[in-house]
Amino acid sequence: MNRTDITQSMMQVMMSCEEKARLRYMERLRGSTTSALSVGSAVHLGFELGSVAPAIAYLEDERGPSYLEHEAEALRKDGATVKAIIEGGLALWKTWPSVKERTFEVPFVNPASGHASTRHVFSGVFDGVFMPGELPEPRNPSPVLLEIKTTSRLDSAYLERLELDWQVSSYLAAASVVYGVPVRQMVYRIAKKPSIRQRKTETHSDFVVRLTEDYTARPEFYFEEVMVSRTDDQIRRWWFEAWELHERVLRIENGGMTVRNSRHCLDFGRCAYFDLCRGVVGPEAFRVLDDAHPELARRTR
Repeated sequence: MNRTDITQSMMQVMMSCEEKARLRYMERLRGSTTSALSVGSAVHLGFELGSVAPAIAYLEDERGPSYLEHEAEALRKDGATVKAIIEGGLALWKTWPSVKERTFEVPFVNPASGHASTRHVFSGVFDGVFMPGELPEPRNPSPVLLEIKTTSRLDSAYLERLELDWQVSSYLAAASVVYGVPVRQMVYRIAKKPSIRQRKTETHSDFVVRLTEDYTARPEFYFEEVMVSRTDDQIRRWWFEAWELHERVLRIENGGMTVRNSRHCLDFGRCAYFDLCRGVVGPEAFRVLDDAHPELARRTR
């Protein structure tokens, strides 16, 4: 029996608004790709391949044709950001894992009974895995995960939040199953988006040069690397939380009502499904994806 995927992103959306999770992952409705999402994906690809060119090509392909000048301008600026982040990160971070973009699929297990779900599996992609001995200091006897993030805000509160971050816990829990040993550490690399803007009298090429130079001159401002850890108790708690969310997904798939959270409707501008929930537009305003989790597309079963 084929079991369907639940990713950590889906579980996080479930925690913020169950109706959003239903529309996005069960109905597979998607709007336009946001600038932040396409920039983040392009940066990931650039670090994976160690090159700017494929990242820019991905960004251009993801955005599609620019019919209006403001669209072309936005693409140029995002391309400059991607170039500066990748070149700055590659110059700063010299050690990279031998395993990159490692997909995984592990069972959801009820911590109380030890029984695995017959309907769902927990699936995702590790940005990278440092295998034993690959980290110079301290040398790692067990696998250590790599996670790469881009953000507009990088401060002490961002770093403090990592102590409870859902994705850190979920990926360390999954890696422990994949590798058969407790995996409790993750190298967390963060790249901050630009703090400077193109001047009115500045050409695009001059702005790209100035932006790249700024990332090179101030790596401590734009980049951060921390080692994040989890205890056995924290991982155990995550499995209980994940099973509870898995049961909520089951109830919704079987016809149960979702719980909507209007407090998140206007987060980061506005939810992509805000107008749909208000009844202003219908489902026809969205694309229906063939796969609810396109990030898993390269996986082979």
